[in-house]
Formats: sequence, C-alpha cells, structure tokens
Amino acid sequence: MIIKDEIHGTIEFNELEEKVIDSIPFQRLRRIKQMSVTNLVYPGANHTRFEHSIGTAHLGWVIAKKLGLEEEDARKVKIHGLLHDIGHTAFSHEGEDVVKKYIGDHEKLGMEKILHGEIADILSENYKPQEIADVGDYGSIISSDLGADRMDYLKRDALNTGVAYGIIDIDRIVHTLSMKEGMICIEKGGLESAEYLLVARFMMFSTVYFHHTVRIATAMLYRAIEEAISDGTITPEQFADMDDECAFTSMAKSKKAGKYVDALLRRKLYKEVCGFPKKVWKELDMEKLSKQFDCDIIVDYPHEFFKPVGLKVNTETGLQPISEVSKLIQSLKKAEEDRMRVLVLTNENARDKCGKEIEEQVSSLLGK
Repeated sequence: MIIKDEIHGTIEFNELEEKVIDSIPFQRLRRIKQMSVTNLVYPGANHTRFEHSIGTAHLGWVIAKKLGLEEEDARKVKIHGLLHDIGHTAFSHEGEDVVKKYIGDHEKLGMEKILHGEIADILSENYKPQEIADVGDYGSIISSDLGADRMDYLKRDALNTGVAYGIIDIDRIVHTLSMKEGMICIEKGGLESAEYLLVARFMMFSTVYFHHTVRIATAMLYRAIEEAISDGTITPEQFADMDDECAFTSMAKSKKAGKYVDALLRRKLYKEVCGFPKKVWKELDMEKLSKQFDCDIIVDYPHEFFKPVGLKVNTETGLQPISEVSKLIQSLKKAEEDRMRVLVLTNENARDKCGKEIEEQVSSLLGK
C-alpha cells in the first residue's frame, strides 16, 4: 500500500500493515477529528486521527531506522505507532476527558482493541499482539517528548489551522536523536531544534488548542456528553465506539444534551461573562448561581498542558535533563501558570441581560 501524505510525502505499508489500516476499528479513525471542535474557530482543522496515525507510524519507522534498530524491531515500532490512537473515543481527547472516569483513557481502550478482536486477529498472522501493544523501551520512539506522535501532530495541526507555531524542523530533530541508557535523547547539536519543538508545543496549546473560543466550544461539548450519559441516552461504553457524527446524532436525542448539540452544530456558542486567574479561584456553587440568575452557567477550568519534560541531552559530561541545560525550557512552566484563567460562561442573551450582575456576584464570592 502506498499513501500520499500532506506532510511526509509518499508512505509505504506492507501487506500486514495494510490489513490493519483497512480494519473496521482503524477506518473508524477517519471519522474522528484530530482537534475535536477546534474547526469552529479554525475552519481548516478537519483532519482526523486516521491521517495522524498514518504519519506517526511513518515517522516512528524513520526514527527507528535512524537509531539503528533491526528491521523486525523497527517494524513493530511502526505498527505500534499506527495503533497508538486506536482507542480514542469520539471527539478525541475532549471526549476522553469526560468518559475516562467510567471506562479509562484511550491508552487502556486501545490496549483492549490491540489484544482482542479484529486487530488482534490480523496482528496474530505475524506477531503476538502483546508484542505490538508493548514495545518496551522502543515505545519512547512514538511517545517521548521528541517522539513521532508529538512531531506529527504539531506539524499537522499547524498546517491545517494555518498557524506558524507548530512548523518544526523534523529532519534536524531526527538527525540528532540517539538512544542512550534505554531512552531517546538528543545530541547537543540538536538542542536548539528540540527547544523550538517544545516552545512550539507550548504556543500551540496556549494559542490554538486552548484558544478562548475553542475552550468555550469544548466546555459546551463536555456538558453535552455528561448530560447524555447522565440521562441514559448513551452509555460510556457506547460512546467509546462512536465517531463524531454518530455521537452528535445520539446526543441530540437527549433532552438535556440536545440544546448544547444544537448550539454547537449552529455555532451559537456561549459567551464569557468573566474570567479570573486560576490562583485566585475557589469552588463556587454554580448550580445555585444558575438558579439565582435563571440561566445556564458553565465554569471552564484551564487544563495544565506543560507536562514535565523528561528529555535528556547528551552533553560532554553525560546525559542531562533539558530543563537543566536550557533556561528557555525552564521559563515555560512559569509562562503557563501566568496564562491560566478560569472562565465563567453563559449564553449570549443571558450575558447581555445580566452579565454584569453575574460578574459582580462571582467577584464578591471570590473576595475580589
């Protein structure tokens, strides 16, 4: 099988990999948007988990070969990359955020799909499915700070949203990667490229993934999923196997969730009434506030996105954490903390009618 990819160009897959790609669970990824409802802000963000998985597999293969892995080990890494997102629910991470408390995260769901069912049967032609589900230290080729997953989604998301933040130098990063002490690290000559990737990730989260309006749309999506589950319209298990359109259609049948689905489909989004730094926020009874002002109020809490960076740099004195070598990386956590705000949202009519009163009441409750 030969696939022409928008980022990596021509990608080749062997017969077994083609069978995996043509399987029902993998084809479902065509109908799950990579960036969920971000297309309500960035209209081009309609790419899916399908092409991201294809790209991650290819990049995983390229990195594995660069690191000198044997053909068979590199092939396992490639298939592992192909299946790394197979467990995603509808709406990608945004759907997962709601249902993982019931059924686990996409890694757990993906493990089940790899070890049991159609994909397991296909893999069993050449491998034990467990060999693909867990490739040991080589898994960092896909999932590390400079892994294939991150490099592919940053560049793909930037391309499809039209922003410049995620345009990273993949070739330079791959060229300077090495495997030391069972982990992927980067040679000192690639430090600037690694810094640029980590800064690019920070900027993509800060300005695209958590764009003000994207957060509002996502908060409404969360509410729709929660309401549809709470009133029994769908179960978490059913949601796990849905695609985006199927989930929207099912949730629209819910009396509680339907209004949010309708608003999202018509892009009638809630508006911000007020926002506060996360550090001054405390728990408030938003249900009581909603009743007080006779309107639906949603509070959206910021996600922490600057994960601890485990990447190490191979220096003259041995492996050192990049956070110790680079002052630039040290500054990103502080920058994230400064930007994190809690948003208080309601529909446009309520905002225009009593937004000022809501803001004053919330400020009073926070002691502002």
